[in-house]
Amino acid sequence: MAFDKPPVIIDTGSYTIKAGFACDNHPVAIFRTAVGRPSYLNGSYGKEPYDVYVGNDAIEQGEDLEISYPVVKGRIVHWDNIERILHHILYRELKVAPEDRAVMLSLAASTPMSEKYKCCEVIFETLNCIGLCIQSQVVLTMYGSGYTTGICVDMGYDKVDIAPVYEGGLIAYAQTTTGIPSLQLHDYIRRLLEERNINVTSQRVLRDIKKNAYITRNAAYNRNTAKKTFTLPDGEVIDISNEAFMAGEVLFQPELAVPDWDVLSIPKAVDKAVEMCDPDLRAELLDGVVPCGGMAMIPGLCPRLKQDLEVLTNEVVNVYTSDEAYALSWLGGATYGGVAEPKIWVTKRQYEDFGEKIVKNKFT
Repeated sequence: MAFDKPPVIIDTGSYTIKAGFACDNHPVAIFRTAVGRPSYLNGSYGKEPYDVYVGNDAIEQGEDLEISYPVVKGRIVHWDNIERILHHILYRELKVAPEDRAVMLSLAASTPMSEKYKCCEVIFETLNCIGLCIQSQVVLTMYGSGYTTGICVDMGYDKVDIAPVYEGGLIAYAQTTTGIPSLQLHDYIRRLLEERNINVTSQRVLRDIKKNAYITRNAAYNRNTAKKTFTLPDGEVIDISNEAFMAGEVLFQPELAVPDWDVLSIPKAVDKAVEMCDPDLRAELLDGVVPCGGMAMIPGLCPRLKQDLEVLTNEVVNVYTSDEAYALSWLGGATYGGVAEPKIWVTKRQYEDFGEKIVKNKFT
């Protein structure tokens, strides 16, 4: 290891952020990527002291707070708040001194160099850490699953990215997306309920209903054999058998939601990404299809994805199944950060001596 103490691994997701130490087998902290400030500030920081709530505390106190979500579709959009979250992780969650820790940040594959520069500024100049490594979430996901070559199917809160990886390197030109993230499923469930004159607008309730979703190998499956009910906050018990079935099926047949919806199903998006790669690589890529993120935990997703991909590609497909698909990117960072060579890190001394030049050389 390049440092005396295990580096801190931070995976910045749009919905949750995960943090822990290199070589650990599970994150120490998992909480909402959110920051809350008192509503009376009206977006300003105010002249008097006030409490700032981070993560789940901000969501729970939401009625009295102005909530900011600093990561949107994998991109950092509010740097003051992401700085507050990083400070909270180091001092409150992990209880470490930044001055003697290196940090590995797991960022979206689409993160531009300007954001990487800004990350270095926050880590080195504000938090005073001794080292930084920035890695792509999709690449770390492959490491977390034990592969270095394959297709990462990153099924996130507000985006779904399909990214081929070859020998630990992202094939950037072959990335694609489905356009059916978790938020889109929430909206679809809401519309299905409205058709039955059930009005649900709370994202928390819609998310809880979505947790009942499942996927079958055969879309003609008799959903009456899998009756599901849900208790609304007012105590009313409703039948969500149709919503639970359709929320999973729409990932494979998006035309069921909106006939003219211009999105790809997950199997077709994976097939498209593979087709954009060199023909000699396709069999090897299909040997390691790795779903990750919260939606990858939907029961039945991996067997259905394997089945549909084999029909589309006429190839033998291996779809990786994990009980910890929601944290694969962090687990890959913990593995990679624990054994990585010193050359992948930018130290504080290097940053002070070479500035943006060393960042570009290391994290392009």
